[in-house]
Amino acid sequence: MPASVSRQQYFETALDVLAESGFPGLTIGRLCAACGVTSGSFYHHFGGWPGFVVALLEFWEDRQALLLRELAFGTGGPEADFAALMRLTHGLRHRAEAAIRAWAMNEETVRAAQKRVDEARLKTVGKVIGGLVGDAVTAKVVTAFGMAMLVGHQQLASAGEDTDLGELLDEYTRLVHSHAPGLDGPASRWESQRNH
Repeated sequence: MPASVSRQQYFETALDVLAESGFPGLTIGRLCAACGVTSGSFYHHFGGWPGFVVALLEFWEDRQALLLRELAFGTGGPEADFAALMRLTHGLRHRAEAAIRAWAMNEETVRAAQKRVDEARLKTVGKVIGGLVGDAVTAKVVTAFGMAMLVGHQQLASAGEDTDLGELLDEYTRLVHSHAPGLDGPASRWESQRNH
């Protein structure tokens, strides 16, 4: 049994546990067992449960920006940014995110982090959609629709429903492009990249 693991290993394992068992299943004992360490390692890194929760939520929030940077977001114009957002959305840990949303209903610290993530996503997606659509009112509606689709998919997936996120994102792409003047039809970089 290793004496310790990195903070990131704890966070990745915590997201796995959240995806598998929901927030009630995430405990110090379960986390340490999954990491193969004793609770002493956990307390060394985080001091206790509240410190761990804050650090986990910071990791989850920061990860969104890191993944966007890895996708060269902001460097190729609205259409490239939209394709990057679709790839990011497809790759999110959806069951873990659904568990975090359920957890947010029960704990203020988690609720505040969830609100920040939702607001950041709405702002980021809204800016990209606005750049494609051009009309502020339509962009706001289409952005809200995308967020509702994502949250709905995550809730259905966590309940064991079989929804194909790729198909949903393709349909969302067609919707966005139907409101975007000057784009060549409904196909997108996201669809072409997903199919290769």
